[in-house]
Amino acid sequence: MKIKALKLLTLAFLLIACVLPVLFLSGKTASEPDPSMAGLGFGSLETLNANYKEWETQYEKEGGDRNMVLAIGWFKGLSTGNTYASGLAKFNLIDGHVTVAINGLSQHEAWDVWMVDSAAGRSIALENDDNMLHIGSLTHEGKVSTLAASLGKDAFAKFNMDLIIVTKAGKNPMEDRTLIGTTSLFHHMYRSKQQGQFGALADADPILEQPDKSGFFQRIIEGISPTASAQIGPIPNPSTTLQFSITRGRKSFFNETFNGNGRTCGTCHREDANLTIDAEFIADLPPNDPLFVAEFVPALSQNFENPVLMRKLGLILENPDGFDNLPSKFVMRGVPHTLALLQNTLTPVAAVPGATPLPDGSIPSQDGTTVPPRERTGWGGDGAPGTGTLREFIIGAIVQHYPKTLNRQTNVDFRLPTTGELNDLEAFQKSLGRRADLNLATMQPKFRNEVVRKGVEIFNNGGSVLGQPNEGAGKCFFCHLNAGASDFFFPGANANFNTNVEGLPAQPADLVQPLQLNPQDGGFGRLGVSPTGGFGNGSFNTPVLVEAADTGPFFHNNSIETIEGAVDFYNSTAFNTAPGFGAAIGGIRLEATEVVAVAAMLRVINVLENERSARDLINRMKIATSQAQAKELSNLAISEIQDAVEVLVGGGLHRKAQKEFFNAGVDAHSAGEALTVTDRVALANKALAHLTNARNDIIAP
Repeated sequence: MKIKALKLLTLAFLLIACVLPVLFLSGKTASEPDPSMAGLGFGSLETLNANYKEWETQYEKEGGDRNMVLAIGWFKGLSTGNTYASGLAKFNLIDGHVTVAINGLSQHEAWDVWMVDSAAGRSIALENDDNMLHIGSLTHEGKVSTLAASLGKDAFAKFNMDLIIVTKAGKNPMEDRTLIGTTSLFHHMYRSKQQGQFGALADADPILEQPDKSGFFQRIIEGISPTASAQIGPIPNPSTTLQFSITRGRKSFFNETFNGNGRTCGTCHREDANLTIDAEFIADLPPNDPLFVAEFVPALSQNFENPVLMRKLGLILENPDGFDNLPSKFVMRGVPHTLALLQNTLTPVAAVPGATPLPDGSIPSQDGTTVPPRERTGWGGDGAPGTGTLREFIIGAIVQHYPKTLNRQTNVDFRLPTTGELNDLEAFQKSLGRRADLNLATMQPKFRNEVVRKGVEIFNNGGSVLGQPNEGAGKCFFCHLNAGASDFFFPGANANFNTNVEGLPAQPADLVQPLQLNPQDGGFGRLGVSPTGGFGNGSFNTPVLVEAADTGPFFHNNSIETIEGAVDFYNSTAFNTAPGFGAAIGGIRLEATEVVAVAAMLRVINVLENERSARDLINRMKIATSQAQAKELSNLAISEIQDAVEVLVGGGLHRKAQKEFFNAGVDAHSAGEALTVTDRVALANKALAHLTNARNDIIAP
């Protein structure tokens, strides 16, 4: 009965989603838009600003512009040559002091250090009109190479630093780029605030900052292809330039190929699939989809993708440990969603108290990794590879997934983004999803379902004695505080752990293909050998759980298909014995009903996030400035609503809410098709009322 119901609901939603869009305008315009509805697609200006504020607080706590720290390392796609050397650069932007410490550089060569202020509209790959400043040469002291320079108090007054580069002596950054460090969007936002123009980023394209007041060109673009403009939400306050940055970032994320093989970020992070992709979604793609370039581009037919594992299991080939041995040096990983890039998702664990810095200046962290990486990106949490920032991860993704040939030659196989494009892509990604983590303790008594309430209790039960087995103790909150990516022992940070997923027997990928076509994944780092094999220390990044139920399969290798199976993994021998992390917490022993309870809780909090997101999209649909915008917002809202229904049906939960969500989807579809603003708003309000009823069936107000 449940399966039949699921099929009927899915069929109904497919029929809704496949209706051809109306490509003409009604002649009426929306009323004065509400500034609170800023943002595009799943993005929100409020979310971006909230994440920035958290970063700013920590940045100033660490000294602000008197102690700006950038990690320096081999930069995928931008460095000339390959090296394991790495280090830190520290800047006092107020007084003009710079210190650099690098470990691993050849002691038999001399090295120079440069700063680069990229010209607006120019590639991050260095061009002649970039402002390049030579700040000194490194001095070798044992294994460490250092520099201390005083550039004067006015050095950074007009110099908007984008990169710091270590070159071979006598060469400029156009000729050699051995090690590189980069600033981030938030550094640029902070600088704009210090200059009294918050959000006016120095490297933004001034032409794109101006809205098309007549709407003429916008209507032409939308009439041809509603997804081409990527402006699926109104911009309520044109003076707020960060809104335009989010707009451009979304357009770039889903449409920009960077002169490569046709892929975009959205090739794997599909907006209508929760910004991820799985085998079921892949099965419905046309054969000429850019995802399949390895199947129809001869230059990419070997060592670029594994089409079998991609199509069967949604696994993507990655070279996180470098491109020097393509036939053997790779791993197969699932596509993580990019929702809810909350600040603590990217923040690494703090240093071990009193720890002595390593020779390169990095500091051992309490989770067994190091800082840098400055941000936890990628499944390994190490930036895959490099200095770890989201900004560098974007460039790494272009080099990894966009090239026309495996030479991966810049300006031949792809182009690299400009500083402005990097800012926009960061702005979009940091505007996605929730603005805060949940508080499960306060939510627990409000949940209507008894099983869900029990699930919260198990999730938050650490046992009476840490390190001792305890029946009914899920201990989940130790690594997923409030179902987020923050760790109980390291609050506000994202920790790496070896949970021994790689040690699971009978993994689907292993059953499909032998080890040489699916090698062990070593997780964090490019050096050493994991206890279960592969380069790295065996640990992986902790993902958020709020969005988990509708973004499976689970774990870095897509080894578990269902949310119940993912919960049950923590009962396994693989987790509860060395080298798994389970041994450190005393193991987990849950009965089958307790596994279901935890999974039910995860399903419900996912659905509440679906409801929040759908509500936000429908509210913005009400003030859309064109029919095409309204239609796209409607489709995204329907996608969220359909996810909510499927997640509830899969767990046999809240049948009344299922019906209310279904009715909300029908009204949202009708609102998107409405030819007048009056009809659109009325139908949208009906959809919102159904969403309220669904939420109230799940949790008390």
